[in-house]
Amino acid sequence: MTTTLLQSRYLALRAELSGHLGRLCELLAGCGQADAVTTAEELLAHVAEPFLFVVVGEVKAGKSSLINALLGMRVTDVAPDPCTDRIRIIGRGETPGETAAGGLVTRVSIDSPLLDGVSIVDTPGVDSIIDRHQEITEQFIPRADLVLFSFSALNPYSRSAWKFFDLVADTWGRNVAFALTLADLASPEQIAVNTGRLRDLARERGLADPTIFLVSAVRSQDDPEAGGVAALRRHISELTAGGGHYAGKLDATRRSALHLLAELGRSLAARARELEADDTEAGRIRHRLETARQAAGREAEVLRTRVEAAYVRLSGEFETAFAAELTLSGMLGRSVAGLWRRGKGSSGPTARLAELGAVFARDLEREVEAIATQGAAHIFESVSGYARMLLDELAVRRLAAAADDGDALSGQRRRVLAEVAERVESLLAEGGPLAGIDPKTVAAMDPRAAMGGALVVLGTIFAMSVKSVVIDVTGGVVAALGAVLAGSALYWQRPRVLGEMRRRLAVGGETLRRDLDERLAARLDRIFRELAARFEPYFADIESRSQTLAACRARHAELEAALLGFTSH
Repeated sequence: MTTTLLQSRYLALRAELSGHLGRLCELLAGCGQADAVTTAEELLAHVAEPFLFVVVGEVKAGKSSLINALLGMRVTDVAPDPCTDRIRIIGRGETPGETAAGGLVTRVSIDSPLLDGVSIVDTPGVDSIIDRHQEITEQFIPRADLVLFSFSALNPYSRSAWKFFDLVADTWGRNVAFALTLADLASPEQIAVNTGRLRDLARERGLADPTIFLVSAVRSQDDPEAGGVAALRRHISELTAGGGHYAGKLDATRRSALHLLAELGRSLAARARELEADDTEAGRIRHRLETARQAAGREAEVLRTRVEAAYVRLSGEFETAFAAELTLSGMLGRSVAGLWRRGKGSSGPTARLAELGAVFARDLEREVEAIATQGAAHIFESVSGYARMLLDELAVRRLAAAADDGDALSGQRRRVLAEVAERVESLLAEGGPLAGIDPKTVAAMDPRAAMGGALVVLGTIFAMSVKSVVIDVTGGVVAALGAVLAGSALYWQRPRVLGEMRRRLAVGGETLRRDLDERLAARLDRIFRELAARFEPYFADIESRSQTLAACRARHAELEAALLGFTSH
């Protein structure tokens, strides 16, 4: 009855721990810890496995001979060269044999009552020269219920073995014991000194009362008690008797799960620092974009002011020239000239106004083109200068990200940074997207744009935007003045005509200012919306990672509390 109740209690606890391990697998997968997921899945599978007794040690430290002596039969090969080139899981089976279990793992079945409820694992040496042995052994250790470190009684001071001990006992929190093998080859003095030294080394690593077995496989063949194998068998039996191994197995698995959670916690903390740095960088990018927009706005204001000044000066010249035409001498001169032009076209005031207006428009357009091209160059240099600064800062972030060979989410961050840098470089190199217009369209408007790159494209578009405003304004002013002249007796209406002219030119100046402000603002807005859009994947990635991190941390805390509260008794 006791055994049945004990097993029922164990089954309930195993189901509870299995649920925690299943959630651990989901959490690690959701947080991008692919390698840790594999270990967690192994822990989940291990909960239902027999008691796992793992033997580790350096090559030629007597591991295989120890296992053969423990089982009382030859199960593993013993030879001068490293024989154990695979992880061998030895368990009880009615039909003896070996089957491959994937990778470098082999399952060995023997019919031995010593293996009831127990599996013994023979591993490659921790210092093995065969590729990947240590890596595979390290992946297997988290599943162990008891790890037996095999040291030669002649030399238990192997650095690699003790380093591996730190991984097993400290990092993974597994139960450990020690076997000094090849005891028949050591003198009593060597055994006393090396046993004491091994005990000291174990205590230095936090093992207050290390369990040590002195084993001679040769002596154990005839006398297991004298050879030390009988004591080791009793130790394993005591661990698995009365259900104590159930609790030990669950508790060891729980500690391994907590270790995985601790590693995840460190990864999440590093990710939080990384995210904070990226968020700071995103704020800096937004600030730089706003600063660049303000700088470009100032350049656009200079451009508009210069165009406006040119308009004021040239419209003044236009007004002065036309006022001279309305003087008495100007009208008499034009009348005399008209006698010579009969039959050659009109020489009236409207025609003269058109001539002067054409000169005004031509001179203004020519001057505005030069001003606009130069101003656009300044705007582009300002924008591209800030964009280059942002690219340089992104390059630093990319270098830091490239040095991080972390989880899958770190890889996603590297890809996003590369994408953003490529998008900004493309924006600056192509010119067309920066200006918000197809470069082929620009080339059709001005063939030079096809050869000049982004700078000429931008200058051409700004110049054409300004010129179109100038053409609209000057054409409107001249047309309006022509309508005034059509019904006037010029000499007697001279003050009224000139007053109307000044008013029309002033209205044209205000229209020019307003239209330039609107068009330049619209153009700059398009440029900076396009530039900001190139950084959008970076901003979106930060937001996505922030949400993922918050979810991972919440689930981490919940699962950690559950595992800390889990009791195997």
